[in-house]
Amino acid sequence: MRYIRSQNKTPRIALSVFLFSLIITVAGVSCNHDILDKKPLDSISEDAVFNDPTFLQSYVYNIYNGIKAPWKPGTGGYEALTDIAVDQPETHDRSAGIREYVQGIITPDNITDLTNLWADEYGYIRKANIFFEKTENTVIEADKLNPMKGEVHFLRAWMYFELIRTYGGVPIITKSFKLDDQSFEAKRNTYGECVQFILKDCDSSISFLDGVPTKAGKISKAAALGLKARVLLYWASPLNNPSNDKSRWQAAEVATKAVIDAGFSLHPTHDDLFTKPLKTDETIFGKSFTPGNRIPDWGYNYDYWPSGFDARQRLMPTQTFVNMFQMTNGQYPYMADGTTVNPASGYDPQQPNINRDPRYYTSIVYPGAGPFTINDGAKSTDRRYEYWEDANPNPDNAPPYANPNKTDPNNGQNLFDFGRDSKSYWIKGLTPFHWRVQTGYAFRRLMDFSGPRASFDYDYSQVIVFMRLAEFYLNYAEIQIALGNEDVAREYINKVRKRPSVNMPDITSTGANLVKEYRNERAVELHLEDQRFFDLRRWKAAPGNMDIPIRGLTSVKMDWTGVPPGDINLLGKLSYTYGVIPEAEVRVPWKGDYYYLFPIPHDEIKKSNGALEQNPGY
Repeated sequence: MRYIRSQNKTPRIALSVFLFSLIITVAGVSCNHDILDKKPLDSISEDAVFNDPTFLQSYVYNIYNGIKAPWKPGTGGYEALTDIAVDQPETHDRSAGIREYVQGIITPDNITDLTNLWADEYGYIRKANIFFEKTENTVIEADKLNPMKGEVHFLRAWMYFELIRTYGGVPIITKSFKLDDQSFEAKRNTYGECVQFILKDCDSSISFLDGVPTKAGKISKAAALGLKARVLLYWASPLNNPSNDKSRWQAAEVATKAVIDAGFSLHPTHDDLFTKPLKTDETIFGKSFTPGNRIPDWGYNYDYWPSGFDARQRLMPTQTFVNMFQMTNGQYPYMADGTTVNPASGYDPQQPNINRDPRYYTSIVYPGAGPFTINDGAKSTDRRYEYWEDANPNPDNAPPYANPNKTDPNNGQNLFDFGRDSKSYWIKGLTPFHWRVQTGYAFRRLMDFSGPRASFDYDYSQVIVFMRLAEFYLNYAEIQIALGNEDVAREYINKVRKRPSVNMPDITSTGANLVKEYRNERAVELHLEDQRFFDLRRWKAAPGNMDIPIRGLTSVKMDWTGVPPGDINLLGKLSYTYGVIPEAEVRVPWKGDYYYLFPIPHDEIKKSNGALEQNPGY
């Protein structure tokens, strides 16, 4: 394929230099791996790399980098294209393309502004193919080589799955192209052909990794089982199964049950699932970071850090998502229209943060939340999330700006507190941090307040969870709904709700209401895990979800009347106004079924001499 040709213009002798760079990287897993210094770094040959188990393992670890992080593209990934989050594109250069998608103007020419997945994944697929070619005649013993084969089969399958869930059917490439190849054109395989190829790679991975001891951060047999089950679920879903072929659901059922029976259990607490160390009781496949292998100046803290903490918050929860969190009695706070209070819930819009699903408090930062211990160099270290206007400010916000109700307990100083008059200050330009799109909420999951907002060398606590047991409980429930076994579906949804730290009431609904509750549960449990966008697509459920206006808190006021001066533990009375955020992006009505797939980048069509056929509608 012509797009691969451009990656092969370097002479073969340079391959060793490339290999050394990836050896030094040793990226992809949470554990450390020492490199045997058998030869000077400037003299190791290509043959040595593919005939030495340590060097070869480092080559494999480099291919791990082909696994797209859940936060890509940008921080927050595709969540900003859904109903659960909104992105502020003007605050960061990596968010280009998000607004084009939600406004219905994404094209083959601007798709790379949103994602460069096509080129990235095929680059790593090529590395996987080189691995298989170069190890055909290796002297490495089978007991060391076979586990690496299992890893690479998994990695190639994972990357093809990313491609097909993004673009539909893609060309299946199983060899690396050489400099003297005359043609790199290749046509697209069908989605079904790609699925069968991926499943074959998964089965090979399962076979090679059978009996291999598991190690946190490394690909395992269980991970390969999980990927196979996930692929089959997508294959059975409405987008890819328009005739609702039951045999596909049955295949997904068998594969998913194999994951459930693999020996994992739900971690008892929900708030530490995404912090070091990897919670291997529930996590099937994940990754942690050290300061040495973390992407500098990038990651969850940098763009999720709440603006109320004097930062640049880029991705924010919507009111639609906040409303998905039920009350502790199992009732939704609002009726289906999202604006009428559910009278059975006990919800009070002026006390919205009382008696909510425990996951609400570990997932959402809302006005008044905290206090959090913040380590960002400011005088104040214990702060609440202050997204409110002062209901009784100084006239025209004249100085002094120090909050009379907050004193630093360490030194007795009045605290310079923008939060008390935050919105008024921002409008007047008196603070440097105010982004036009602001729903009033921030994400708490994946935040690390123990360290600075952004640091090159701080050892942050966050981990990436690519697959965990809760997902497969929910997948199994979805499969059982499709097969007509609603009692089993409810059982597995309720398993997730009965995590000890959550302990929400069982759901008892049936029919269409069961589907609604299942999808709501999935959004709450799996948010920020690169699921929601692809779920809405594979369900063909974008209309009414992905194209709705962005709602949030249009006004929050704090009345400090009666709060004794100097009392840092007592807040005034908050009052809330809800509505559409006028500064947020305008999402156009859903464009149609063709929009469930991204267009293939125009440059890739050109490089293939037209062999690649564009997705319909683009």
